[in-house]
Amino acid sequence: MVEENLYRIVEVSLKRGTDRRDVGIMTVRQALELPDVPSLEYTNPERNARAGSQFLTRDQLEAYVCS
Repeated sequence: MVEENLYRIVEVSLKRGTDRRDVGIMTVRQALELPDVPSLEYTNPERNARAGSQFLTRDQLEAYVCS
């Protein structure tokens, strides 16, 4: 685990169909402490917010912490 990756910032949103509701901006650690809900999506901590970014799943976010 790369501890510094736990402190990067992500935006968390809840996706329902084509609609997306913002949950909040938090650290990766805080995001991973949220309940495991399949409809939660996370911005890539290496890129700027949602501006053209691809959303990550929880599994991908966990893999990011380990890389």
